[in-house]
Amino acid sequence: MLKTIYPVNVFHQRAWKMKDILLINNKAKGTGIGTYSYNLYDTLKTMSKRKIDFLTLNAHSKENDNSVIDAVPQKIKKLWDHLNFMRSISRSYRLYHILNPNLGMLLSRLRPSVVTVHDLAALVHSVSRQVILQSYGLDIPLVLAMQVNMRFVKSADRIICMSHHTKKDLVSLLGIDQRRIVAVYPGIDRLLFRPRDKLKARHSLKLPLNRQILLHVGTDEPRKNSKTLIEAFSLVKRKFPNAVLVKVGDMRGTTRRLIVTLGLEDAVIHYKKVADVATFYNAADLFVFPSYYEGFGYPAAEAMASGCPVIAGNSSSVTEVVGRGGLLFPPFDVAALREIIELALADQNMRSVMRQEGFEQAKQFDWNKCAEKTLETYNTL
Repeated sequence: MLKTIYPVNVFHQRAWKMKDILLINNKAKGTGIGTYSYNLYDTLKTMSKRKIDFLTLNAHSKENDNSVIDAVPQKIKKLWDHLNFMRSISRSYRLYHILNPNLGMLLSRLRPSVVTVHDLAALVHSVSRQVILQSYGLDIPLVLAMQVNMRFVKSADRIICMSHHTKKDLVSLLGIDQRRIVAVYPGIDRLLFRPRDKLKARHSLKLPLNRQILLHVGTDEPRKNSKTLIEAFSLVKRKFPNAVLVKVGDMRGTTRRLIVTLGLEDAVIHYKKVADVATFYNAADLFVFPSYYEGFGYPAAEAMASGCPVIAGNSSSVTEVVGRGGLLFPPFDVAALREIIELALADQNMRSVMRQEGFEQAKQFDWNKCAEKTLETYNTL
């Protein structure tokens, strides 16, 4: 009589090979999402006993916005790279944390899953429409892909978002049960973003020592509202002719043309990329952040942590992040922005109070707190 040989229990064999947690990222370190992803991973590794792996898409196509012929194929290639990246991800983990909702399609096959939603700009019509209009339609494939991926967020087991404002957007725009959503503030690198001597900072950056410096840090997307800042600055120059505006980040042609039209070529100092943005916060008299839609607003938080007085638009999550740590204005009101800038430049005591209150406000943005709440979210699954 032949002996029956039973196969190895497939379930137990698979369980034995299962890994613990995989964090999935697709952004470079210099971006907001990349900053969040790498810092969260580094902090989780130091404070958790769980085995956490990190997977990132390193291939980034270089986009040339000055040429339609160049830009369209590069954007299509970027989408193709993301599809190949998503197909290659192992399904042998107990838990997946998608760090960018633009990888949302992964949520349909990787379970259980957590996704971090940074903002819902792609689903806010006024924001996405401006992106398409001001890029001459080149971003239509990317916007559509973001909108499709965002719909998959609803299938995640848990959702982490950057702010309570974004949590409200998730409920109102996607109809997600708020009990599945956790608002977790990201952190600020306290060793990097901290108060320093202003004159030494200006010396190191070769910036004017005796002129009023306004600073803006960020991309030049339509929602960043550069137009309002440039127009208000042109009016401020009438009262403070020595004032200069330092812009760190890319700059669209429309912004450059506005600067020329208003005769501000000699008053705007532009840095497309810098190795150390922290020193710019230390060198400035004021940081101005007129953005009308943000999921969080890292530059405002970094400026406050650096002891730089902040003026920001009272819209979306910016109001929540800045709180009482800065002065707020209606983001499209050029006259209001001009008035606040002039008041702050003229009153050293006001700037001193703003610095102190902003520094206190920024203390709530801590990577250890962010990692602790993220681990608590993992443990609910």
